[in-house]
Amino acid sequence: MFAVRSFAPLLSRRVQAPQLQCSWRLLSTSALDDKVATFKADIEKHLPADGKRVVFATAWLATDNVFVALMHEHFPNILSGMHLVAIDTMHLFDTTHIVAKQVEVRYSKAALWKAVADVSTREEFNAKYGNCEEMDTADFDFVSKVEPFQRALAECNKDILITGRRMD
Repeated sequence: MFAVRSFAPLLSRRVQAPQLQCSWRLLSTSALDDKVATFKADIEKHLPADGKRVVFATAWLATDNVFVALMHEHFPNILSGMHLVAIDTMHLFDTTHIVAKQVEVRYSKAALWKAVADVSTREEFNAKYGNCEEMDTADFDFVSKVEPFQRALAECNKDILITGRRMD
């Protein structure tokens, strides 16, 4: 059974005590500002100013899209010069394609899309390799992720790869 929790009392206390609301905003903004400052320092330290030979591998997750937004806001020249790489496994959600297009348009950064070799639809994938849920996971991963990603990296001639994986 799920417990349902109401936030109405908390919200009404914030309305009644605006000084608490203001303090909360300052703390959360400060923490975010520190993270953005660290991000900016890391980019300046590790990436070339023109973005050449840099690849960012995206799966269009929220964190990936935040990275692109931050690069667009703070380092547009680096973003312009770097490669944004996306892999179509032929099993992405329809919404993933919608989000990808929105990010590409909003930040004027087209991704280099790579897909499973020699197939262009899920039906072709199934005809060639079988149902993904019945495949060995290592085989599926290689065919739909690893091999297309290797082709993308070779095309980009990269020196630096940003994966979006976090250290924490």
